[in-house]
Amino acid sequence: MGGARVALASGLVLLALALALVMFSSPETVVRSNAIHPLNLPLASVPGSGSACQGNELLPAETTALGISLNSSDGPHVTATVLSGKTVLTRGQSASGWLGRLVTIPVTPLGHTVRHATICVAFRGANERVRFFGVHAPAAVAARSNVGVLPGRLTIEYLRRGSSSWWSLALAVARRMGLGRAWAGTWIVLLVAIMMGSAIAIASWLTTREPT
Repeated sequence: MGGARVALASGLVLLALALALVMFSSPETVVRSNAIHPLNLPLASVPGSGSACQGNELLPAETTALGISLNSSDGPHVTATVLSGKTVLTRGQSASGWLGRLVTIPVTPLGHTVRHATICVAFRGANERVRFFGVHAPAAVAARSNVGVLPGRLTIEYLRRGSSSWWSLALAVARRMGLGRAWAGTWIVLLVAIMMGSAIAIASWLTTREPT
């Protein structure tokens, strides 16, 4: 039983440390979006092994991730490359299995803003087609895929590490989470946290108590 207590205590300490590290870190925020229209329309779809490139993009300095409007129920592995002319400036990749209409791809940040950049994405590992979303645009400025010129430009968001930690945002997040509930209020989040803590305490006690 002593070994079980040590293992449980070690696990709880590691969990607390991991939580503290996350809470003291800063979430990524959108610093720029190329969207010029509130609508995000379906443009086209390509095979799961396809690709697309879009020129005349502005990459803000210290960008840590690209948010690209794509959709696929299979969520293939996505690679993003940022080029200036034919020179690769930075690149990154996402894990497969993503859902929704926005895939976030971490990239190595650059210390300077890049104008007239080209953003390319490539997919692999999908068993179905990947759909592009964005806004309609003339062919001269539209994105180009492996199946031809798309009828518009992809919506791309540029993310950067924020200056506020999760701790400083906790109250605002709690307020948002408390909205739209049968019993609305910030206190709902506190109640859930107390219930979770109580459940962990009871489970730990039951795990380590001496058998009768």
